[in-house]
Amino acid sequence: MGLCSSEPPKGDAEEQGRNKKLNRMLERDHEKAEEIHKLLLLGAGESGKSTLFKQMMAIYGDGFSEAFREGYKGSIFATVIDSMRDLVFHSEKFYDKDKDKKYKIDAKNKKFVKTVTECKANLIDATVGEAIHELWNDPAIRETWEWRHLMQIPDTADHFFVQALILGKEGYIPSEDDVLRARVRTSGVVENTFTIQDNQFAMYDVGGQRSERKKWVHQFEDVSCVLFVVSISAYNQVLFEDGITNRMVEALHLFDEICNSEWFQRSSMVLFLNKSDLFVEKIKKFPITDCPALKDFEGDLQDFEQTAKFIEEEFLLLNKSALKTVFPHVTCATDRHNVAVVFNRLTIASPINSVVSDPKFIRFCLWLIIFHTLMNSVKDTVLKQSLEQAGLVVT
Repeated sequence: MGLCSSEPPKGDAEEQGRNKKLNRMLERDHEKAEEIHKLLLLGAGESGKSTLFKQMMAIYGDGFSEAFREGYKGSIFATVIDSMRDLVFHSEKFYDKDKDKKYKIDAKNKKFVKTVTECKANLIDATVGEAIHELWNDPAIRETWEWRHLMQIPDTADHFFVQALILGKEGYIPSEDDVLRARVRTSGVVENTFTIQDNQFAMYDVGGQRSERKKWVHQFEDVSCVLFVVSISAYNQVLFEDGITNRMVEALHLFDEICNSEWFQRSSMVLFLNKSDLFVEKIKKFPITDCPALKDFEGDLQDFEQTAKFIEEEFLLLNKSALKTVFPHVTCATDRHNVAVVFNRLTIASPINSVVSDPKFIRFCLWLIIFHTLMNSVKDTVLKQSLEQAGLVVT
């Protein structure tokens, strides 16, 4: 009997080759995916998450094309018309209640009230633009605006009121600033990728309203850093969803849930206490103790540092993990302290006061702060995971 030798059928060898090639491709894709830092933007509705997302797009992404900006025109028109209608309604309501003349719209502006309340389409032409312009300059409407926290009016509506005549011009295209201030409720999940100093990031913005939160779970895997955004100025406002729940109370409950979630035990967290420019003005008229969750504050109700610090501490106290660090940051594009922090970090020796009044420079510095905060958070996560893998840290 002779010895028999056999070779695998030719088809099997080709199949094995294809499998090896596919496995190598999958490994490379996995390695590339692990190099991307996943940033997840979370927070309640109206907190400013989407504005932060758009800022990162403008600065580190592909920016805003004309077609992209054009797409915001309809939502801007709708917001401006609805907001002015709401102001007119409440101005008349306030006057009817107490007959206080400061809420009585000037008789000469009644025709403009009619124009705004009766326009059928969400379109601002020259006629509607003029009507909004004249009404915004009516003292009764301005007085009613001071009570906007009782209404569901976007914080940035006044930005568009002052340029109503521009909105009414034929061929109007929203500017970058208009897009940043436009309020469009996020539905589902929006993703943007960008590279900063050879670091790849994928940022995800998800809807903050209660109805949208069930979609968050799909974005919870392998998160490098959670960016939780809170509107610090919303302490005396109620949710859009139910018109009852205090927004700050909702934000605290949501932060407690996210910060202590099993999904984020290995994720760093950055807490953005947003809209501090609105907050510093609001506390001059309305105390933070109007919010049930902040009723125990005993400091100076009009002191920005004391009140903001108290709110920050209320959030940080909710962190139940000794292993998790939450990086708090009060955000405001006009805060000189923030700009000074940037200069200290970058060790720039040039005088601050000579350039600090430039709005573009201030905004640039603010987002440098945000970038450094993000990078520190990501580095913290990477370092911690490396120590765990080396057996130097017990989890």
